[in-house]
Amino acid sequence: MFQRYAMTDAVDRWVSHDGGTITFSGNTTGGRPFSIVTYLDDANEWINGGLIQNCFPYLSADEREILMTGIDSQSWNEMFAGSEDE
Repeated sequence: MFQRYAMTDAVDRWVSHDGGTITFSGNTTGGRPFSIVTYLDDANEWINGGLIQNCFPYLSADEREILMTGIDSQSWNEMFAGSEDE
């Protein structure tokens, strides 16, 4: 099993004072800053093996990708630019 980018040393994690939310912030692998807020219970479910799309249905696919791999949509587009069949 791969290590989730959100749980690496590259990402800061802050739990709210009331313990209800957690903020993941840092830079993507492409060097772009991000800050993503989720419910702490949902984050714990994901960390313990839940499917990210089930744990965070309120996040965009791009936000979920950043949490999983650290790759933002602009970096994906740059990596695969020109690879489409014309």
